[in-house]
Amino acid sequence: FGAMPLSWTMDKIGPMCRSAEDCGHVLAVIAGKDENDPGTAGKSFYFSPQYQRPLNQLRIGFAAESFGEWSQEAMRPVFEAALGVLRGLGSKFVPVQMAPDLPYGSAVSTVIGAEGSSVFEELIESGRVDELADAAQVAGLRAALEIPARDYLRAMRVRRLVQTEFRRVFMDCDLLIAPSRTAVANKVSERLDGAPPPAPAAAAGAPVNGIQAIIGAGNLAGLPALSLPCGFAGGMPVGLQLVGRPFSENLLLSVGMQFQKATDFHRQRPKLG
Repeated sequence: FGAMPLSWTMDKIGPMCRSAEDCGHVLAVIAGKDENDPGTAGKSFYFSPQYQRPLNQLRIGFAAESFGEWSQEAMRPVFEAALGVLRGLGSKFVPVQMAPDLPYGSAVSTVIGAEGSSVFEELIESGRVDELADAAQVAGLRAALEIPARDYLRAMRVRRLVQTEFRRVFMDCDLLIAPSRTAVANKVSERLDGAPPPAPAAAAGAPVNGIQAIIGAGNLAGLPALSLPCGFAGGMPVGLQLVGRPFSENLLLSVGMQFQKATDFHRQRPKLG
């Protein structure tokens, strides 16, 4: 409530802060039941860093290929060093794999497209959508308004399968770690709607472990996530993301705080020029 909606069942509001600890303080204020928003859970969030679990008590699930052949080459040493920090703090890494045959991406695009076009139905039907500067976005909104109900319902059934798959994965680990993104960040001078960077050659045509689709899959399953700065590639920032079980925000923040106590990436800034 109070934010522009896009997808009622997938929107997640979260703070952007200078540190994981600051995220905890802000989240404690904005989280909780809101009578104006029927999508909120009837649970409060209490930031409790005093009860941190030491990293040597945690099992962190990861897919090695996410940080290797699935990421651009310039980012790989950055990821290796960041994972080395967590290992040095006692973290135990366990390999995990999510079902590669689930259509994570198409389910996400169907749900967001159907719900987003419903949110903006009046704008689309009135023709005022043509006032938007982005022609591709206009075309996408119009097309999404025609998504059949059967496709939306099929995507919601896939969503349940994704939630079940995450429950299976979390039987072997306490949280998951993956790149925040596997391509070097865009420069401020580059268009955000340009062609995506080519996938690394080793990843082309390879089956997608669900960990590679962790952002979309995590949204489908309603899981909390925390992105942490972990270094630079070509002068541009690189990030790690932690993903946990529902309502495990304190655990993710705890790991983030311990990582940031051992590093200073969150205090660094990209060099201009």
